[in-house]
Amino acid sequence: MSELTGKALGLTSVRGRLLLPREVAPFLRKSERSVQDQMKNGTFPIRWYPVGPKNRLVDSEDLNDYLRKIRAEAGTAILSETAIEEIAKEEVRA
Repeated sequence: MSELTGKALGLTSVRGRLLLPREVAPFLRKSERSVQDQMKNGTFPIRWYPVGPKNRLVDSEDLNDYLRKIRAEAGTAILSETAIEEIAKEEVRA
């Protein structure tokens, strides 16, 4: 699949690339189904965008912001931008 951007879909508030629920799930240590269910029932903690009748997308920068927040709340050190990008690349390759 080619990289999805907000510009390609006419979404001006998107800062990064758009991720599918299956791409977001590993970062949150959840199943794709769990992510989709949370989006559907309104309990997903990250802003997402509906695309079509069933598809939902998450801005990678919103995901990064959320991960930084929960790491800081847990009292762990915040990863650098470079480290987060490297982790994201490894997860996508897996």
